[in-house]
Amino acid sequence: MAVARQVCWMILFVLLGVGCHQAQPQVEEIDIKSYYFPIHKLDGGMMFVYKYKDARMPEFYRHLKTKKQQDSLYLKVIELNGDFLVEQKFTEQIYPSGTRIINYQIMDIDSLGQIDTATLEIQNGDSYPFYVEKDGGVYIFQTKWIFSKNPESKYELIRNRRYVGDTTFVFKGKEVPAIMFSVKELIVNDLNGRQELEFNKTEIYAKGLGLVYSKNPLNDSLSLEYQLADTLAGSLLLE
Repeated sequence: MAVARQVCWMILFVLLGVGCHQAQPQVEEIDIKSYYFPIHKLDGGMMFVYKYKDARMPEFYRHLKTKKQQDSLYLKVIELNGDFLVEQKFTEQIYPSGTRIINYQIMDIDSLGQIDTATLEIQNGDSYPFYVEKDGGVYIFQTKWIFSKNPESKYELIRNRRYVGDTTFVFKGKEVPAIMFSVKELIVNDLNGRQELEFNKTEIYAKGLGLVYSKNPLNDSLSLEYQLADTLAGSLLLE
């Protein structure tokens, strides 16, 4: 009788387990890998030229180049201002599921051209997902840093990127399929007490081009808004 009872409980356990497994909702994912930068074309390097909507602000540049090392693929990004001075450098590792930032440097350039470099402590390196949930999952990048010339001032950045949906972008007169992200950023500085800045940005990635548009409202009347103006093949000498 005891054995029969145990068998009954085992059968009931299996049936309930199967039922629970079948009841789990399936998450629908969308493949957005082709909207990222054209990784397969970047082994020789490529310059991306961005222009601000405000014509008084100088254009800036992002140089991208991929490098294969052992069995891994990496994307190296160098951002330069209008005077071709390097302001940011970071490297992403390319995974089947997306990209992750593995190292990052920020250059603070003062009015005399003196450069102070900060190497970021990356706590969560998620940068761009290749697959997103239809209803919009959240992808988090989080980091901390200090500048060597001002070590008492510590910074922290938390960025939440969420897929919004499809759109289009006009590049050189041609309409290109694109996707949109909403981006929430929190920047914390603990100098003279905790200070927080929050931003709600919009980003657009176009198929075969990558990031083509960004808008960051600073207040009701002012926003930083730029878009991709051109791409130029070739490598930088300062890599």
